[in-house]
Amino acid sequence: MAGNVFGNPVTDELVQELYPGQKVTRKLKAQVAFQYINAGGKDVDAKNFVYGLKEQYGNGISAKCMIYNATGDTLTYSGKKDWHGHIYESPYPAKIQNGQWGAFLHVHPSWFAGSESAIVYRGYNDNDVVCDWMLSWGIPYIGDNHAYTEIREGHHYETDHWDYIKGLLESQSTRHEDTWNGCHSNVTIGEGTSPEFVGIMTLEGVTTKKKSLK
Repeated sequence: MAGNVFGNPVTDELVQELYPGQKVTRKLKAQVAFQYINAGGKDVDAKNFVYGLKEQYGNGISAKCMIYNATGDTLTYSGKKDWHGHIYESPYPAKIQNGQWGAFLHVHPSWFAGSESAIVYRGYNDNDVVCDWMLSWGIPYIGDNHAYTEIREGHHYETDHWDYIKGLLESQSTRHEDTWNGCHSNVTIGEGTSPEFVGIMTLEGVTTKKKSLK
């Protein structure tokens, strides 16, 4: 397991234990992962890790980023766009298994600018179609913070849509969500110069499902 990925993954075996006799689908695995979002203190572990990076980095604008996979399958890092700033010390998690948190710190450049960036993770919807989840944040040197997310077909972000996305990001407030082709994501960012940015990547309907675990 990478040093900046936290929590035991939610596997087929775990879901079978919880739902004996029921067919294990990607959607069901996603639902269990979402219900296990804080299991074993993995959310606290992710937060402690990124706060430790911030302490190491010191003063200056930065985004304390924590992202969670509740898609029912492994998500793979597939790209980024830095408008302002760069990753600090620990890299973007290469893979985040279902039911795991990834954490990293994104910091401003050495000149007078903020942290403004986007990351892309690739996975599948419930019909085995490849999709890309894009999460983005903006902490300007002067002004309010922003968060924006969207989901598109696999490899969509290998074409340069970044100027357009930057405009969408900067028009948003501190909370945004998107649903597309059976996938869902939501992002939030706090106030101030070094806020928490939290992104949850999942499937449509999972975050609103109220069914309790057995």
